[in-house]
Amino acid sequence: MNAAPAPRSNHSPRPTSLARLTPAAARAVLLVFVLALLGGVAVSVSSLASGFADVTRDRPGDVQLYRAEVDRIADGQGYYAAAAAELVERGYPTRSVFNWRTPLPMWLIGRLPDPALGKALLAGLAGLLIAAGFAWMEREAGTGQALLAALALTGVLLLTVVGDLFVMPVLWSGVLIALSVVAFGLGRQRLGLAAGIAALFFRELAALYCVVCWLLDLSERRWRLVAGWTLGMIAYAIFYAVHMSQVGTLVDTAARAHDEGWLQLGGAGFVISTAQMNAYLLVLPQWLSAVCLVLALLGAAGWNSPAGKRLAWTLAAYLATFAAVGQPFNQYWGCLYAPLLCFALARSVAAVGDLLKASGWWHDARTSVGHADRVVAGR
Repeated sequence: MNAAPAPRSNHSPRPTSLARLTPAAARAVLLVFVLALLGGVAVSVSSLASGFADVTRDRPGDVQLYRAEVDRIADGQGYYAAAAAELVERGYPTRSVFNWRTPLPMWLIGRLPDPALGKALLAGLAGLLIAAGFAWMEREAGTGQALLAALALTGVLLLTVVGDLFVMPVLWSGVLIALSVVAFGLGRQRLGLAAGIAALFFRELAALYCVVCWLLDLSERRWRLVAGWTLGMIAYAIFYAVHMSQVGTLVDTAARAHDEGWLQLGGAGFVISTAQMNAYLLVLPQWLSAVCLVLALLGAAGWNSPAGKRLAWTLAAYLATFAAVGQPFNQYWGCLYAPLLCFALARSVAAVGDLLKASGWWHDARTSVGHADRVVAGR
């Protein structure tokens, strides 16, 4: 089941699929790319912008909620009793099961001798992601792009060690999804499968990644992986059914529901806000997140290796979903794919270069410069 890893190469980066475009097609893609950049920047500085990164809250948020649940569990209380008490006390809507997180990682952290060990464990996973991601990117794209990806990933690592953010299930799930993609890139298919299923158990939103992988492996007739994803998702369905039954015993008819549904059609504004979930981008103007997102999409679009395609389709699935689903305060959902953006952003260096070369403009510009040099030199 474990495929042999691709041979390591320290030579020039592997060409992207954009290098094979005709000049006309490459110029059309460049035009769309520039328009997307301008459109993303325009949205992020307009009234269409979304996000809660710079909003001062008038009450404690989800991080404080989850940390309070962890403390109750550490004191010996069960997860569902702790969650019910904290949700009601803090005025959260509890009628829908989707407002109740599944037990992981709060139960896991609460059962540790010290909750700080949970932060250390998550930070360790993020550190492993940076190291393994560098090895994968060096094989895929060379040392320069591997270093760029590792640098961008440190923004994800910072989120795992700041305050009590480590109690957020979505942060664990995002790191595990990225570890899964990297493991597939390094030829560690069993590890990739295990990390992907683990991401699902930490947060149900990882189901989108699992479905993408199931479809890709089905299309490539990787039957053992298809079976693994199928069994993993069935196991999670059983786990979630038990979760729903537990929640059902704690919700009464007087429970409050959300004022609005999850289908918000937030479009580009909400999508750009989710792309901001990196420690560096969170402290910078949002239009820079829009630029990074468009560059990353170009990098992903040209990534033609098996693991690169897995990453690209995962990004596409999450961005398309978040364009329709999610309320503004759900900006943190971007943690699910933020690590993947780091790899795609690094890969955009080769994508832009290949696109310029394929368009013929790069060659024409170099020829013009050479001609001008000869004229000035009198040759």
